[in-house]
Amino acid sequence: MDIFSQPHYYDEIHDDILLAYRSGTHYHNIFHKHNGYEIYIFLCGNTNLLIEHSCVHLERGNIAIINPTEYHLAVSLDDSLYERITLNISPAIMRSLSTHATNFNSFFDSRKCGVNNVILLPEDTLKELITLINKLNDTLHSDQFGSDVLQRAYLAQILCTICNNYIVYKGMAVNIMPELVSKTIQYVEEHISENFSLADIETSLNFNNRYISRMFKQNTGISLKQYILEKKVVLAQSLLSEGYSVMDACDKCGFRDYSNFIRTFKLYTGKTPGSFKKHK
Repeated sequence: MDIFSQPHYYDEIHDDILLAYRSGTHYHNIFHKHNGYEIYIFLCGNTNLLIEHSCVHLERGNIAIINPTEYHLAVSLDDSLYERITLNISPAIMRSLSTHATNFNSFFDSRKCGVNNVILLPEDTLKELITLINKLNDTLHSDQFGSDVLQRAYLAQILCTICNNYIVYKGMAVNIMPELVSKTIQYVEEHISENFSLADIETSLNFNNRYISRMFKQNTGISLKQYILEKKVVLAQSLLSEGYSVMDACDKCGFRDYSNFIRTFKLYTGKTPGSFKKHK
């Protein structure tokens, strides 16, 4: 079965491996993140890819690796056909395929947030990668004996191919993110553990906070307030996973009010911090 005959759309990722080919026009989305890793392969279109404070105008053969903490958004600039492949992989599957010498999770996580996500593959390498992806797709939809073993083998081969191309890649994608939006995201990154306000961002960047918020929403599709809260929740999840108490996580994420921290965490994760910590 060729993946190009199976367009697939999703909002939330519940599968350990989710492979999707998407093709269409009039594409709209918002700045978002996933609960796993994403490999994004661009095939055609007039499209910008935003990842945190970076923005790249894409060309055929561009691929991006995106970890679970990185917000991203593809923006179609006109109504031309937009085609791409996305491969989402859960952290658990990545760990199960890793070894001491070949740690896929570490490879995806070791970059600075929003930096060096995008490379350009030569056409022959792109075609080889698509062939592997089609083989993976066949195993994902097969119940034949050994299909699960082949599934892991093809996925490992895809990951090795991508990682090795990132290691040897020498070019740097040009960042075309509006400077004000980039600086706003950098400010949030640097102060995420503090109890800061939009007024603090206004003072730091020397722009009216309403204008900053409008520019942020215009370029990302998500409000600045929502982005800040979600970033704080991501930090809280990391701290709780590392063994910090709920109270300490609240404090280190810059929440002044404990009950507000509980409500916000549950709003964005569906669990209380205590329940999240208990089941990690």
